This record gives sequence, C-alpha cells and structure tokens, in this order.
Amino acid sequence: MKRRLLLGLLLAATPLFAINTTVLRRGDRIGVLRMSERFDGSEQTVANAIENVLPRALHERGFDAFDAQRTFDDVRNGDAPPAAFYVEVVGAHAREREAAGIGVGAENVGTTLGVVVSHVAAEVRLYDGKTLELVDRWDLAKKNTTVAPMSLGIGGRYVWGAIALPILHFGQYRSAARDVAQQAAARIAEAARP
Repeated sequence: MKRRLLLGLLLAATPLFAINTTVLRRGDRIGVLRMSERFDGSEQTVANAIENVLPRALHERGFDAFDAQRTFDDVRNGDAPPAAFYVEVVGAHAREREAAGIGVGAENVGTTLGVVVSHVAAEVRLYDGKTLELVDRWDLAKKNTTVAPMSLGIGGRYVWGAIALPILHFGQYRSAARDVAQQAAARIAEAARP
C-alpha cells in the first residue's frame, strides 16, 4: 500500500516539475525604439548612446529587451516586432561648459587643462505594446564634471601648433548618457513589473 501511495505521489509530482515557471509575464519583452530622424547633432548623439545602453541595462534587470530598429511612427503604422512595452527616448539634450582652465607648458610642449561640466537630459517614454498608450514618462538628467586636457600644443622657437581634443567632450556625453540609460532602466523596471 505504501509503495502504491509513493508511486502515485511520484506520478502526480512529475508533471509539476515540467511546468515552465519562466513564462514571460507582462513587461518581460521590451522594444527600445529609435529616435525620430528629425533630431540631429548632440541630441542624436545622446539619444543613440542611451538607446545602445538601455537594452543591456534592462537585460540586467531580467527583461527581454531588444533594439526594435524602428521609430514610434513605424510602430504606430504596425511595422514593429511584438513587445509588451516599447520605450522611446525623445527630447535628448546635451550641453557642456568649461568652468575653469589653465595652460601648462614646458620647452616645446604645452597643454590646456580644463574643468569640463557636461549635462545630459532626456525624456523617456514607456508605451503599452498592444494599445500604444503612454504608460509613463520621465525627465532624466545627469551632470558630469571632470578635469581633462582641452588642447595640446607643440612647437619650437619659430613654429607653434595646437590641436583641440574634442574626443574628450564626446566621452563626457557618452558617460552621462550611460547613467541616464541606467536611470531609465530602473524606472522602467518599476513601471513594467506587474
């Protein structure tokens, strides 16, 4: 009798182990939309940086996030992969200023060191994947301050040349944009979980 009871419990429990507990719940598949083509310059640079980091940041929080490679207009026209939610980055802004600077030189080499303050801001919108209704929106921002070489000069007694180092400015934007993407992922995780 005990053997039959044990066998019955084993047979009843076997199908329970076959149940997939990782079934996607609402919010598990999130499409990250591209910014509209009407934006350019620093806005587009910041939006691209956020769009590149955001899927990875959402993956780290347990979502099946992907680059939809479409704009919101494309999704509204029915041309997008299915998702429970879509995320759009709009109105990205970037600005910087040199708060202080000093020139340093020795013999034939000189450089300008500056305190650079970069500010990145973006509006992030979360849409329902089926109805395309706005679920939530956030205005996110990050300010970075760093000391960096602004230019490099080299020369001699009769000839002198200098070159600006704008790549450092781009790095500041990207760093701030990555932080904004992490902020967005945290807000999306709160809003998308049931």
